Amino acid sequence: MIWHPFSWAFWAVAATGALLYLVGAVRAIAVVIGWDPSALDAAQLRRERHAQTASLLGRWAFGCLAIAAIVALVGITRIWHRIIPGAMCGTGVLQATGVHGGRAIFFWGAALVLLYGWRVLDDLDRHHPQGRLASVNARFLLLAAPFLLPALLFTWQAWMNVAAVPTVSCCAAVYDRVADGMSASARWREPAAIFIQLAGTAVLLFLAASAIRSPDRHSGFLWPAVAILWGVGSMFSVKRVWSAYYYQVLSHPCPWCLFLPQYRGAGFLIFGCLAVVLVESIDTGLAGTMGTRHPTLAHPVRIRSRRSAVRVTTALIGFTLLTVGPALLWRLRNGVWLTGFP
Repeated sequence: MIWHPFSWAFWAVAATGALLYLVGAVRAIAVVIGWDPSALDAAQLRRERHAQTASLLGRWAFGCLAIAAIVALVGITRIWHRIIPGAMCGTGVLQATGVHGGRAIFFWGAALVLLYGWRVLDDLDRHHPQGRLASVNARFLLLAAPFLLPALLFTWQAWMNVAAVPTVSCCAAVYDRVADGMSASARWREPAAIFIQLAGTAVLLFLAASAIRSPDRHSGFLWPAVAILWGVGSMFSVKRVWSAYYYQVLSHPCPWCLFLPQYRGAGFLIFGCLAVVLVESIDTGLAGTMGTRHPTLAHPVRIRSRRSAVRVTTALIGFTLLTVGPALLWRLRNGVWLTGFP
C-alpha cells in the first residue's frame, strides 16, 4: 500500500464518485423497468423523478471519478515513483503494481468514456421536454457498471501489490522491450505508425471541417473508426519516434517519462490532446446516431457536432505541434533526423 496523502485523496474522491454512481444506478434501474412517456399515472411520474435524480447523481459521479483519474495520473507520473525503490517514472510505478495496474488503467478509461458518452446523451435529452432518451440514458448509465467495478477492484489490488514488491527497475523494463522489438519484422512499424498518424490527421481535419460547415450531414461511425485507428498509430509513434526528440536519445520508448518535470510535463498535453480527439470523435458519432433516430433532437445535435468538430480540430493541431514540431526543429537545427537519416 502506498501511504501518501495523494493516495487518500484519490480514494476519497473515487469512493464518493462510486457511491454517487451506485445510488444513481439504482434510480436508473427503476427508469428502465416500465418506462412509458405516454402514461400519466403515478408510477410514470415516479419514474420521471427517478430519471431526473439519476441524471443529477450521474453528473456528480462522473465529475468525481474524472477528478479521481486525474489525481491518480498525477500521482503515477509525479509523486508515487519517488517513494517506490528503484522507480524513476510511471513505468516503475506500474511495474510495482504488477498486472493489476495495467488492468486498472484500461477499465478506468473504458468507464470514463462510457460515462462521458452518457453525459452527451443526457445533455441532448435535456433539450426535449418529453425525455425521448430517458430510457436509453438509463441503460447507458448502467452500461458503465461492468467497467467501473473492475476498475476499483484492480486499483485496490494494485495498491496492495506495491507493498509486496521490494524494488523495481524502470530502465531494465524499458530496455528489455527495446531488445524484444529489434527484429526485422518490427522495423516497418514505425513508418507505418507515422503514416497512420499523419493520414488520420488529414482525414479527421477534413471530417471536422465538414461538420463545422454542414453540421446536418452526419458521417455516422466513420469519424469514430478513423479516430480509433489514428489513436493507435499515434500512441505507437509517440512512444517509438516522437518521444526521442524530447529525450534527445534513441532506444528509450518510455511514454511515462514525458510527464516528468525535466520535459515540462509534455505528456499531459500530448496525451490530453489524444484523449480529446478520441472521446469527442466517438461521442460525436453516438450523438449523430441519436439525432438520426430522433429528428426532434436535430438542433441540439447540430450544436453538439459543430462544438465537437472545433474541439477535435484544436486538439489535432495541438497534438501535431507537440509531436512533429520538436522533430522538425531538430531537423532544421542539425540538418539530419535524430535517427541519422539525412
